[in-house]
Amino acid sequence: MPHSRVLNIYLPSPMREDAAAGKVNIVNRIGAAVAPQGIRLAIHSDAPEELSDPARRQGWSLFHMQEPVGPRCLCLRRAYHYPFWQIEATNERWWFDVAQTPFDPATVDPAAARPFYQRWLKRLLGERTVSRDGFIFMPLQGRLGEHRSFQSMSPIAMIHAVLEHDPRPIRATLHPKEHYGPSELHALEDLMRRYPRLWVGRTDPLPLLAACDLVVTQNSSVALTGYFLRKPVVLFAGIDFHHIAGSVPRDGVTKAFGLAEGAVPDHERYLYWFFQCNTINAGAPEAEARISARLTRHGWHF
Repeated sequence: MPHSRVLNIYLPSPMREDAAAGKVNIVNRIGAAVAPQGIRLAIHSDAPEELSDPARRQGWSLFHMQEPVGPRCLCLRRAYHYPFWQIEATNERWWFDVAQTPFDPATVDPAAARPFYQRWLKRLLGERTVSRDGFIFMPLQGRLGEHRSFQSMSPIAMIHAVLEHDPRPIRATLHPKEHYGPSELHALEDLMRRYPRLWVGRTDPLPLLAACDLVVTQNSSVALTGYFLRKPVVLFAGIDFHHIAGSVPRDGVTKAFGLAEGAVPDHERYLYWFFQCNTINAGAPEAEARISARLTRHGWHF
């Protein structure tokens, strides 16, 4: 078989070893989708020297959560929860196709959306009491002092902006996988001294999510999980699930808060639309057809 009839998939360890052993369902479904065209899979490490290997130009390539480079290279990224995946031309979620697509609840069948919503609510959050206890929940991410291109302001500036805009207490959590430097921690400590209604710590976010009035974040996936609890959300950065949230990049601070806590969106239809209509469900019978459609959408013609 010609070397060019190869789809190279670059994965981190241990996902790479599991995929080579046939234990990663999305990779199996990709293989099944391209096999009828005579394409075989080649599994590689995502180490920098592998990603820059000219072999990826001998055929087609999928990078896992890495910015794709080259004319026949795309990004494979989990859509927050297994078994949902995206195949995109970029690793930046705010440029994903779904991020650019308007959400129209009238196009979603509520009879399909409700059982999907109920099933995933139970799977993700179990039997959880939901309340509004008078505080804002703010899941923080990383690089607190930096204002990156997809953000309306830095995370530290976001905290300050919310404190100035809204009188409610703020309970903020640090991301468990992030390392925070001395300057970041000092900035947080300074804000807590100046504003006693601000609390920042490391704790399980789900109880706070269930009890808060409002979720405010840059673009943490915790906010998307909050949709399952029908929580209003304000986003300070671009992301692919912005449609039913107040968005500071799109709306400005005042309007974003007003939109978030105004008319209640149809969370059931939105979550069905986002996951079931705009991702690849690797466990669904139609997975191969969805994969083929995504590859064609991005100009891959085998």
